[in-house]
Amino acid sequence: MNDRIDKQNSIVNRIVDGSVKIDSVAEFENLLKAFPKDPWLHRAFADLLKREKSFYVAADTYRKSAELFIEADMTLQSIVSKIHEWRIFKPSYQEGEAFYSALHKSKSKETGIPRFFIKMTHPEIIAFMKELMPRHFPPGSIMKKFGDEENNLYFVVSGALEETIYHRIEKGGRVQKETTKNLVENDFFGEIYPFEEENVSRSAIETITRVEFAEISKSSLMTTCRKYPNVQSLVEGLYESRSESDNKGSLRTVRKRVRHQLPTQVNLKFFPDEPDKAPLDVDGFTEDLSLDGARVVLSKDFKSGHLETLAGKNVKIRIYLPAAFVSLSILGTTAWSKSFPLPGNTTAVVGIQFKNMTNTDRRLLQSYYYGSEGEQNLIWSLWDSLMGK
Repeated sequence: MNDRIDKQNSIVNRIVDGSVKIDSVAEFENLLKAFPKDPWLHRAFADLLKREKSFYVAADTYRKSAELFIEADMTLQSIVSKIHEWRIFKPSYQEGEAFYSALHKSKSKETGIPRFFIKMTHPEIIAFMKELMPRHFPPGSIMKKFGDEENNLYFVVSGALEETIYHRIEKGGRVQKETTKNLVENDFFGEIYPFEEENVSRSAIETITRVEFAEISKSSLMTTCRKYPNVQSLVEGLYESRSESDNKGSLRTVRKRVRHQLPTQVNLKFFPDEPDKAPLDVDGFTEDLSLDGARVVLSKDFKSGHLETLAGKNVKIRIYLPAAFVSLSILGTTAWSKSFPLPGNTTAVVGIQFKNMTNTDRRLLQSYYYGSEGEQNLIWSLWDSLMGK
């Protein structure tokens, strides 16, 4: 896989990209108890509920994921969750208006796709959402080839793709590879504007991970733009902003996860129920870290036979912050434990809920969420050296 692609170490990412499947409602409910504010978990749970034909609960869960995506300033992702909800139960005018109002509270609305949607009026965004079709594709899918007719506009909701751009050396002659770049969430592709031109693709696009798109056909978009001229102006601005970015030579790579999802080294001491027994001492790495708790991948030395006994245990977690050169010790409880089969290996993962935290530890943990690219690279280097490539 392209070495610029971020390491998919998070269980949430594995669920989103399809490499880990959870088909049990009870297991999902346990995960959500441990991490109730993760929008991706709520979205994946809603998908499962819809497959199970639990439509009322699925609609509520899609609504919750949309709310959490808005809180996380993820405009496109919240819109797609709403589309799924509203395709189960048609919304009232008041529900549409409430969602439109909530979107405008998002902070990330100055550029790109968030701005594209936020600048629409209430009737415009509702009309646009009716034409958007969410679709999933597995890794290795060829989305388009060089020379294909351009008929659709695609917004990347999740996942990563590789775009290889070509140009013809001479008219009607052979083609030559020009450049390669990555497309990730909140990017878009599909050369369908200006509408009067019949474009063919200058690039080949292939999915690297499992990818979700929100797709709108050229014909549907043209119909919407005829009814709402402001939408056409926004489409034009979307393509212009991308062109300006490309002209500056900006080659986007698949972005690292935000700081709290970077691997962070920890040590866990699980305390037994019997006071005369020694605690179980285990090393590991966090897959997600917040002020409420952490998901921890246990080291390869951990004996998987102990895993089922860990749920409900009191635990002390020591978190090593490489950028701050300090460690934090926090008491908590093991909310859940699970093993995930991977190729040639089995990964043991536990969910820890924090119980007590000093104000100093809280401030250090909050400051750890943010940092320079250099600090993030340091953390990934430590991960690579300890876990191996």
